[in-house]
Amino acid sequence: MRRRAALERFGLKPDKASITITFSLLVCVLLMLPGRLTAQPIRIGSLGLSGPLLPLWIAQDRSLFSQYGLKAEVITFQGGSTTIQALMSGEVKFAAAGSAAGANARLAGADVVAIAEWVNTLPYMLIVASDIDAPEKLRKKRIAISRFGSAAHYAVRLVLTKFGIDPDKEVQMLQIGDESLRLSALRQGSVDATVLTPPSNLTARNLGFRVLTSLHEAGIQYSFDHLLATREFANKNKDAVQRFLKGFLHGIAYMKKNQKESIETLRRWMRLNDQNALDETYRIFGEMIPAKPYGTEEGWRNLLDVLAASNPKAKQLESKDMFDYAHLREIEKSGFIDALYKK
Repeated sequence: MRRRAALERFGLKPDKASITITFSLLVCVLLMLPGRLTAQPIRIGSLGLSGPLLPLWIAQDRSLFSQYGLKAEVITFQGGSTTIQALMSGEVKFAAAGSAAGANARLAGADVVAIAEWVNTLPYMLIVASDIDAPEKLRKKRIAISRFGSAAHYAVRLVLTKFGIDPDKEVQMLQIGDESLRLSALRQGSVDATVLTPPSNLTARNLGFRVLTSLHEAGIQYSFDHLLATREFANKNKDAVQRFLKGFLHGIAYMKKNQKESIETLRRWMRLNDQNALDETYRIFGEMIPAKPYGTEEGWRNLLDVLAASNPKAKQLESKDMFDYAHLREIEKSGFIDALYKK
């Protein structure tokens, strides 16, 4: 009777057989009217717990995705391949992950697409012994890397080349291992320099070592972190993709404009209580993450140079096969991003 009464208020007098169908269609129409849009449930996969993910955590904690009509849930994975598997299976609709994970998946035949690149440089600092106060003093020095072909190895090569130093002839690179081992080697004097990420760079500085430069400050471009979706989902769900991007973009803007609150978000998600480390992580990624998260062709080619060391086919992967910035460009063209920084 309630369904019949509701339909009759709209001037409809259906027979009994069509009441259920007609009422269901009417509900769908009402939900599409302005102001009646319900939040869409969306699961977002993220890789690990590191500083670059701050905009995503802010968007989640501050209900920014909800503000744009998405009921979001962030799920943390501990491996790039696991994150991609969740994306391909449909367990998550978006993934915030390292660019290498997405590119390797693409090379393996997965139809993933990057809809934004929110870190477009290598987040490394070049840490040197205290007596090295100029780039030219790196010549003939020993530099610690994790292993040949790694991102750390490539970071050293890029920054040395930027300084006009031949990485193959004018320095000695040593495979030492992860950041803690490289820092130990630096403390023991068995190497003269290495590259570290935040907040390890702060530990090194407190020990008396010098931060000669960051790769960001040196202008090094590198495709590092992507927002990923499957191409099929991105093509068929334009509205959901744009709502997700708006929430993430708002998270970037909030991060840049609200230091205290953003540091508290870092503290909760990273379970880190070292205030100096939190301040340093916020400072670095607050500067590094762009308001408009596009990558560059140079950054993409630099990533492929690293991947090609273990998979020669990487050199054949074109940026047009990996990126789809159509949604981001449409949002930017509307003035949405610029408006975030005027509030």
